[in-house]
Amino acid sequence: MQNPTRIPELVHRERFIKRVLTSGIVSFVAGDKGCASVPFRHDPRRDVVLFWSSRADADRWADVVAADPVVHELALGPFLAEVLPMLTQRGCLIGPDWSTDPSDPVIDTSDLAERIWRERTEQFLHARRTDGCLWLLESASGPAFIPSTRLAGKEVLPVWGNREQAASHATGTWAVKRPISVSLGVFRDRYLPYLEQRGWLVGAEPLAAAGTREMTPAEFAMGLFPAQTLARLRAV
Repeated sequence: MQNPTRIPELVHRERFIKRVLTSGIVSFVAGDKGCASVPFRHDPRRDVVLFWSSRADADRWADVVAADPVVHELALGPFLAEVLPMLTQRGCLIGPDWSTDPSDPVIDTSDLAERIWRERTEQFLHARRTDGCLWLLESASGPAFIPSTRLAGKEVLPVWGNREQAASHATGTWAVKRPISVSLGVFRDRYLPYLEQRGWLVGAEPLAAAGTREMTPAEFAMGLFPAQTLARLRAV
């Protein structure tokens, strides 16, 4: 069982998450025995697999943590969709931005995945509240949708924070669709009721391999319009 996390460890962990979200890359070291790891200090039977938010930091520690080390960079999508589930099955823990400091934090794989998704979603919603709009891919036949992994038989409306991100997904079956900017007011009044009626969901900036954090229209509206949501709750 892990010990309660201390404040310096929380700061260290949150810094790792924010840096990874900014770069979209996680670095790790592979040696002659596989991915670099150290024994968990509270239970030496468990491995703590080491990752860094900076390639330079991984390079710095490579010779310390592995023989014949090679530093690899991994995109955030595969890290969330493939690596963390694999390490979960093996009972491993994660050492984010590891150094030789004995107070370095250790985090459960599922906890790390949840915190990354939560922070990513909060950052997206905060940015949309600031700039007042979001982007969709749409054509004469309607917006682009992806199948839900949360609710069987339902669809998810993907949304992006800028034109470039949306346009980069206009390929394949979406090649005929074009990025359009939608104000938050229009999205609230036109798109969210449409999704609500069908039991469909909203997903912010899907990641390759990992998909997106799927939210109900009510959950998404609460993130976009927290003051209005609070006022409605107080009025009940």
